[in-house]
Amino acid sequence: MTAASLRSDLITLLRCPACSGGFSPPAGDPSRLSCASCGRVVPVIDGIPRFGTVADDPLARSTQDSFGYEWTAFGDWRPSGAANFEQYFGDLDPESLRGWTVLDAGCGMGRHARQVGDHAHFVVAMDFSRAIDQAARNVAELKNIACVQADVFTPPFADGSFDFVYSLGVLHHVDETALAVRRLTAKLKPGGRFRLYLYWKRRGVSGFMLRAVSLLRRVTTRLPFGVLRALCWMLSVIIFGLVVVPYRLLARLGVRRHASWPLFLYARYPFRVLYNDQFDRFSAPLEKRYDAEEVSALLQAAGLEQVRVWPSFGWMGEGVRPLS
Repeated sequence: MTAASLRSDLITLLRCPACSGGFSPPAGDPSRLSCASCGRVVPVIDGIPRFGTVADDPLARSTQDSFGYEWTAFGDWRPSGAANFEQYFGDLDPESLRGWTVLDAGCGMGRHARQVGDHAHFVVAMDFSRAIDQAARNVAELKNIACVQADVFTPPFADGSFDFVYSLGVLHHVDETALAVRRLTAKLKPGGRFRLYLYWKRRGVSGFMLRAVSLLRRVTTRLPFGVLRALCWMLSVIIFGLVVVPYRLLARLGVRRHASWPLFLYARYPFRVLYNDQFDRFSAPLEKRYDAEEVSALLQAAGLEQVRVWPSFGWMGEGVRPLS
């Protein structure tokens, strides 16, 4: 796909991060978009507009490299498909998405966009890492999904463009989470909904385990990705054998499982999802955790109304942009 064949509704949404001008494909050169106001040129490579593809600061660059590697190495959305969709969107009536224009902010390999695209009118999947290429492959069969390479601090879209914006498992990995929330919620239409997922703070046994993970991360975030991937595979085998398998056996014996049990979440997923998540946990350069009140405060500070926060192996939060 070239710039000349990009969906017209995507080009209509796009705005120049430098001057907020609109874009149109230059005549005779389908490999780029040009800002009608300032002349900024944005390359279109493999059908994906690329806005600022190289991060400017060391932390952002490391984060970009980490997630680019992760979602290329763990690029199959199917093992976590149905259960993952139920975890993040199970409270939504799929019919409510009909006619909506949706932004997946930090789409990774595109698994959420792939599932939301079955119901929404139009979905834009956005990621700042090379994972966007894997996302494009995963959503290719759905013609109502477009991919854009850009980051959550400078989303290149007109304000008031989307009915629904979500960012799941992303904003606890950036340094200025509150700023990212404000930038993303500005893209909502009045009455539009914003949803995010953030890691939670824990106490007791789970809290002790997370503190141990934080100590280990001081080393693991500096390891070569190939070495870390091998170590995470070995760790995942141990967890699967000592924790996940016993959970499943207890369930077959009729013992009621409880969501507060450490690593209970993985009883519902195949091994590869556990393996993927261990790599995610130990590779991302920055990781932040929140309590429910802090998540609510983030959403309220962005000017959202009807804010609600609920547990889902972390915190789900949602708010609505005021109509006025």
